[in-house]
Amino acid sequence: MKSSQEILEMLTHELTIKLNNIEFKNSLSKYYNDTLGDSSFLLAGLLESILKANYEEWSNMNKWIDDSLIMSINTQNERLTIQGIMILGEIDTTQQWIAPFLFSVELFQSKINSKKFTFLFSDSDSYDITYEEFNNHNYQINSDIEWKYIINSNDILI
Repeated sequence: MKSSQEILEMLTHELTIKLNNIEFKNSLSKYYNDTLGDSSFLLAGLLESILKANYEEWSNMNKWIDDSLIMSINTQNERLTIQGIMILGEIDTTQQWIAPFLFSVELFQSKINSKKFTFLFSDSDSYDITYEEFNNHNYQINSDIEWKYIINSNDILI
């Protein structure tokens, strides 16, 4: 398994390559996963790695993060912000759930500064939504999320 630092470097590289295409969504899909290449599963891998290294409840859980669906991208105020849902599972079961996330990273002269990021994850005021429920309904991310995990790059060791 790759370290958080290695995943962050891979994510930074992938986002840097795709940065010029971010503004132009060329597909009919409502997600930006195709536009951002490998970024969706790199975001998932980075979040899982950080959670397991820094939060005891994750290091002892049988949970894993499979992938993410990227629902919005914004480049404003020298920040790249990616918002969507993470797809979670448990070991020894095929059931999956979703949880919202927001990843924000500093941009300096259109270059990503991977040392300055924030990861927000999971709504502490919301029940777990199964992936099946998500697929069957038009799920929208609530703008008033009470984030359960607030991860700032300055506060963790990578």
